Order: sequence, then structure tokens, then C-alpha cells
Amino acid sequence: MKTVGYITLLVAFMSCALMSQAFVPQTSVGTAFSTKARVPVSVNGFMGDPERESLSRESEPEDYFQTNTDKMSDEEKIPIALAGLAGISLPFILGLIALYAAK
Repeated sequence: MKTVGYITLLVAFMSCALMSQAFVPQTSVGTAFSTKARVPVSVNGFMGDPERESLSRESEPEDYFQTNTDKMSDEEKIPIALAGLAGISLPFILGLIALYAAK
């Protein structure tokens, strides 16, 4: 009886190991050990200079893209936040009421 448990455990372990190998990307020997030198690709296309060095507060224009919510003050955003909180919480509260009423 003890050996059946060990065999079951071994089969379960092997099936898990085989299933985890199913998602490993397959590479062929020719592409894995290629002797060709890789050619660097320019991200900027044909122009050698980047558009800008880095994004900073000084380099960003004052009239950047803002959504209507970004333009609102914090006091105007509170009802939106409360509606989202109620929308997420209300189904769970109603489910608890339904489960309690079913007893």
C-alpha cells in the first residue's frame, strides 16, 4: 500500500514537471548557437540624433495634454471616487444580504 502512494506521488510530480516544460520557448540548435554578428538597429530610424535627451519638468511644455479629470480639483473628484468604491463594494454587500436571507 505504501508503494502505491509513492508511485502516485511520483506520477503527480512527473506530470507537473512535464506540464511546466510545455510553456518553455523552443529554440533550434541553429539559432541558439549562431555565429553571425548581430547588427545594431537604430531606434530613431534614419536620423542619428534622438528627439530629446530626457523628459524633465523643464523640457515639458506648460500646455501638456490634460484630461477633463486632470483639470478638476480634488473636491470635484471625490464623488467619482465614492461612486467607484460603491460600485465595487455594493455587489458583495448585496450578496451577503442574499446569503443571510436564504438561511
